[in-house]
Amino acid sequence: GSPWGMTVFIGHGAFKAMGAQVGYSFMTGIAFIIVCFSGLSSLVLSIFPAEVLNPIILYVGLVVCVEALEITPPRHWPAFLVALVPGFFNWAQQVASDFAAAVCEQGFLVDGSLVEAGSNAACAVSARSNEAWTLRPTLVAVRTFGKGYILTSIVWAAMVVYIADSKFGMAAIWSLIGAALSAFGLVHAEVVFLPWEPEGDASFHWELVGGYVLTAGFLVVIELVQRFKKQPSQEPKDIEEVSPGEASIERV
Repeated sequence: GSPWGMTVFIGHGAFKAMGAQVGYSFMTGIAFIIVCFSGLSSLVLSIFPAEVLNPIILYVGLVVCVEALEITPPRHWPAFLVALVPGFFNWAQQVASDFAAAVCEQGFLVDGSLVEAGSNAACAVSARSNEAWTLRPTLVAVRTFGKGYILTSIVWAAMVVYIADSKFGMAAIWSLIGAALSAFGLVHAEVVFLPWEPEGDASFHWELVGGYVLTAGFLVVIELVQRFKKQPSQEPKDIEEVSPGEASIERV
């Protein structure tokens, strides 16, 4: 799907088949503006609880994913799955923060007696603070890859798509784009900053940039080897496009 709202939505293929064009997307956006700025969204939420709306959102998400896979070549399916990973990290971070905060709010046991949070006891580290996510390496990974997840998904998916198409040079360019985004905090960070004035752990910030640069260098080497062997990059065939004879030759 598209990272820009109102561009790709449930039933997009069917609407296009019925003749819907760019005007439909504009009208959808205008309808959302009216609902949000008029306060109708609060009215809808007061009538329909979140428990009723969430299954609908889940169904819409599943249908949109199915439609995306239907028009995506099978060789690009790994890119689709990789693009979902940063979103899962972001979701896991939010759930973990809510869980830890809820536990702290229940209070603490001191000599067998319950002490309510905020009176004489409190969590040593706030569950929603940045410090809490540095207590374990796994927590650092969850927080880092969940920040700026939309842009991260675009970069990772583009890299995998070009790798699947044996266009390692283009994949390297996208890896460098990821490095540039990381350098300014547009991905893997909570705030945007200048590369020489990073927020938080500066060393970890440069590790992310270095990781993208090293990946780009590795992809460039593969591209050069491919050209040196005089094997121009070609789009590989999908599984269903390979004839039985070609498949048997490749297995041999």
